[in-house]
Amino acid sequence: MKKIIYLLFCFIVMVRCSTKENVDLLIFNARIYCVDDQFSIAEAFAVKGGRFIDVGTTSEIRSKYRSLNEIDMKGAPIYPGFHDAHAHFVSLGKSFSFVNLRGATSYQEVLDRVADYFETFKPEWIVGIGWDQNLWQNPIFPSNEELNMLYPTTPVVLKRIDGHALIANETAIARIGIEPNDPTVLSDEAPIKNGKFTGIFLENIADRFKNAIPEPTEKELTGFILEAAKECYKYGLTSVSDAGLPLSSIELIDKLQQEGLLSLRIDAWLQPSEENFERFKSPYRTEKLTVNCVKLYMDGALGSRGAWMLRPYDDDVSTTGIEVISDDLFMEYCQKAYSAGLQVATHCIGDAAVKNAIKLYANFLKGENDLRWRIEHAQIVTNEDFENFKKYSIVPSVQPTHATSDMFWAPERVGNRIKNGYAYKKLKEQMGWIAFGTDFPIEEVNPIQTFFAAVFRKNLNFEPDSGFQTENALSREDALRAMTIWAAKASFDENLKGSIENGKWADFVVLNKDIMIVDERQIPDTKVVAVFIDGIKMNF
Repeated sequence: MKKIIYLLFCFIVMVRCSTKENVDLLIFNARIYCVDDQFSIAEAFAVKGGRFIDVGTTSEIRSKYRSLNEIDMKGAPIYPGFHDAHAHFVSLGKSFSFVNLRGATSYQEVLDRVADYFETFKPEWIVGIGWDQNLWQNPIFPSNEELNMLYPTTPVVLKRIDGHALIANETAIARIGIEPNDPTVLSDEAPIKNGKFTGIFLENIADRFKNAIPEPTEKELTGFILEAAKECYKYGLTSVSDAGLPLSSIELIDKLQQEGLLSLRIDAWLQPSEENFERFKSPYRTEKLTVNCVKLYMDGALGSRGAWMLRPYDDDVSTTGIEVISDDLFMEYCQKAYSAGLQVATHCIGDAAVKNAIKLYANFLKGENDLRWRIEHAQIVTNEDFENFKKYSIVPSVQPTHATSDMFWAPERVGNRIKNGYAYKKLKEQMGWIAFGTDFPIEEVNPIQTFFAAVFRKNLNFEPDSGFQTENALSREDALRAMTIWAAKASFDENLKGSIENGKWADFVVLNKDIMIVDERQIPDTKVVAVFIDGIKMNF
């Protein structure tokens, strides 16, 4: 009798097992933030063919599916793969070959780092990135006398942290062929002292220096891109929006993805070049690449006083910043994008830039719509223009760590206008959603820092104690949405990624702490345990 009961038991087990569906991956005993409409929390999910096919409790999922790859998460938190809604992915890769000037506390430290780099690599061009005069005891722009003396035959171009200003030596100036009396050089973009350039160049003139720097070979750029992808995986990013690329970079990304060498999903925005408009006369999509947006610039950066303001800067009444594009050219680019069914994303930091972009957008948007044209940064906004985001259905795309990087010097720049600065909650309230990015490599490649800055409005030293303008802090739930489903929505990808739901790509991240419930002081040092794209674990 016992033998019969045992055989019957074995038969039942075999029947049950045979009715289970085979899947590629089964995750269970986790705390899964689905970030769906109900902000559900699940315990398990099954993945097949690179997509989530079922999400539920551990008992539900394990009773229906089996896999050769079943992982007991032992209560670990899981989130949808993070999406950086505004970054410079290819630039991050290139930056690995530059002098890292981030965090230098004086111009002398900048010079010392450049000297170490030159001694080690002996490059044909010295290129650096990341200096910020606001971190120095004397926070003024440097001049190039020392660079001229130290490097009389080697061109030197050192980019400011925001990428909108740089300092160049005389050899680099000679290479691009400009002189102080050059009619193409605007005085507010190229300061002159005693009849000579100081070496500081901003906006359009700075771009001429950047364009003169020798481009890496395709082999070199491939290496940079793959290293940049590993850096993204390290911080839980499964997709990024690259804010402005030439055709050659987009084609290389597409090639690497098609060959299976690059798993990261890229939302590639077009530089407004003729070759880009000729190639992309409509949106282009693969499972890994979205090309659906044109990137434009309306002004510069606040840190270099290039942001275009309605009235002069409080700490320099001689300037209102820089309008970097004419209305006619801006409208021409917008018309080309509109005709091709592409989005427009415009860099606007100052209140004049935001106002002008909205005014020009209105010619195409004509009230509420679902075109999802975007304003990037939106750092200073007038009271009346907040409502215009809703009126014209404009997506606010912001970078919360900019607030905590700028908060100690920005009030001096713009005075009482700072009350309408970095107003992420107020922007979110216009349409009910907002997209978050980091703007890396200007800021760190770390969406956890984005989350922390948005919710607590403090820097990594937990300053200020009470937070910076906390009336514009977002809830943890909204912050997570802004770097997952809302970031995906900003590029029309919300039906494919951004949440853990049936049918969506199986992109997810596992953290060592649950950022939704832990104390704020534990959030900044939260680490990524694992990151999956298409249900496949990435190496980093």
